Amino acid sequence: MTSSVGNEANDYWTDGANRNKSTRFVVYEPRYSNYREAPATRYESGITFNRFSNGANLTLTDQRVVEDDRITLVAVSGDLRRNGVSTVSVDPEAVSTISRRERVSGELNVTIPTTLNATRWDELLSDEIDDGWVNDTHQTGPNRVTIELNDSRTYSLGIAAVHLGSGDAPDRSAAYLDVEQRPSQMTEGTTREVVLEVRDQFGNPVSGKAVTGYAPEGSFVGGTTATVRTDDDGRAVFEYTAGGDDAALNFTFVDGKNPGDSGFDASMPENANITVDISAPTAGTGGSGSPLAVVGTATAFDADGDSTPGGVSLTVRNTGNTSVDITAVTVIPEDIRFNGLSDEIAGEGKEQSELYVESSTQSGYVDVELTPDQYTYVSGRGRSLSLIEPRTERALNTNTGGLEDVSTVVGSGMVEVRGQTNTTVEFAEFYLVGENSATEQNMSDRDVRIVVAYMSNDGAKRTAEFLVHTAPPGSAGGGGGSGSGSSQTSFTGTSVTDNTGSNGKQTDFDISYSVNNTDFENVTITVVNSDSGVQEGQYTSVAQSDTYSFNDDNSNKQTYDIVFRIYASDGTIEDEVTITEKSGAG
Repeated sequence: MTSSVGNEANDYWTDGANRNKSTRFVVYEPRYSNYREAPATRYESGITFNRFSNGANLTLTDQRVVEDDRITLVAVSGDLRRNGVSTVSVDPEAVSTISRRERVSGELNVTIPTTLNATRWDELLSDEIDDGWVNDTHQTGPNRVTIELNDSRTYSLGIAAVHLGSGDAPDRSAAYLDVEQRPSQMTEGTTREVVLEVRDQFGNPVSGKAVTGYAPEGSFVGGTTATVRTDDDGRAVFEYTAGGDDAALNFTFVDGKNPGDSGFDASMPENANITVDISAPTAGTGGSGSPLAVVGTATAFDADGDSTPGGVSLTVRNTGNTSVDITAVTVIPEDIRFNGLSDEIAGEGKEQSELYVESSTQSGYVDVELTPDQYTYVSGRGRSLSLIEPRTERALNTNTGGLEDVSTVVGSGMVEVRGQTNTTVEFAEFYLVGENSATEQNMSDRDVRIVVAYMSNDGAKRTAEFLVHTAPPGSAGGGGGSGSGSSQTSFTGTSVTDNTGSNGKQTDFDISYSVNNTDFENVTITVVNSDSGVQEGQYTSVAQSDTYSFNDDNSNKQTYDIVFRIYASDGTIEDEVTITEKSGAG
């Protein structure tokens, strides 16, 4: 193979020497006194067969090298020779077992040692050739066949090592460091997990290895430097708390090496580096401090037509007067059992991608490239998907029971949301993923936390966080936030009385409202000059009914948009009304 999915594993696998693994044949040659034509039984590169003295071959097992998108290689080592008439016990030692697979793509060829010729391997791989997973096979030398794979597809590579008899077993020490889980965006002062994985030369986890991390901005538990030993799955879990600036975090498993030194080289297999975009914190969750607010009710929806509404859709409004650009969205189901995300259908875009964002001017999506057995991993801290660039994410595989690297496809980039307009945010669809199965979840009547990362017009990176309670598909109107039950808070009256007159006096409005109950945080009235786009006034009240006396030094005949909003205690918008009024018009 010549390439790997874009991640830290590339530092190891792009070196041609690391892609060559030695193996040996296992051969049993019986020599019976009376049964003189007994075949030799051979195990070669994932297949077992009998070879007769006339050259005929009879396969005993299916080939395992390429099965659909799975590449499985077994490296055999050791020396074992036995002669005699007694029973001999052969005990293979599993040196490195396939407990995790690497996603690989690009120009892929697998060259195997085998005494079967390329024509026979064409027959063995006929299903994979028909299905487009294998292009062809070639005889590339004595006892060597190259299997040419489809470079437009992504494969799951697993390599095992088995030792027989005496001799040196393969090196099982740490070979490279990979990043399993990373936060791409964080808010200053928040804490997220960063998970590293140490692997051996075959790509399988190494336990008990110390990994050291360095944070030039923010900190780990205990300071800017921390050391964590890998668990039985080869994973080292760091808790990182974001500082005030973007951070480049360095990690290494080399004993005695400080990843904070100036000579640190992230391109070396034993090292890893990740960047985290840090956003300034906003006051509250949405409406206060951030121009973004949830409007209406978040709803569940069915994207794949199986009658289970496993998706979540919500409407976010830019309540400010200037545009913002949404760069990423994080979803965190309150029920941590919902650990998988997959749109389960072909295509990209609305109800066809794991994340879809649509504003009044453009749309964007993030589609995770998954096989039918894979589901985008949603950890207890959620899953963040970037609209800006393709990235490597993690996926649960119900076939292998492990986590694998997968790639994302993005469309259009970040999404502009103009002032005083709405945008739709959708995630499709949520699953409860077990070791061997995945069950789509009905997302109606669920609590889901959404974190929207955005860039304001001054270039500042910020986040807005919302807790929404979803309604069933087709539910209409209002509420949002944590859910307000059947008694929805709304305006019962809004009015603007123009006292300006027609003699050139300053604009003079009496702006009044009334609300049907007192179950809200506050009511805001925002006055924007429609001609200039400038916000001329804002009023906040906690009363069930109130009047705002608005005056503007502009002469009469100016047009204003008066926006009334009711905010819930969590910052979401319960109801909104806009009245357009021209001063001096009577």
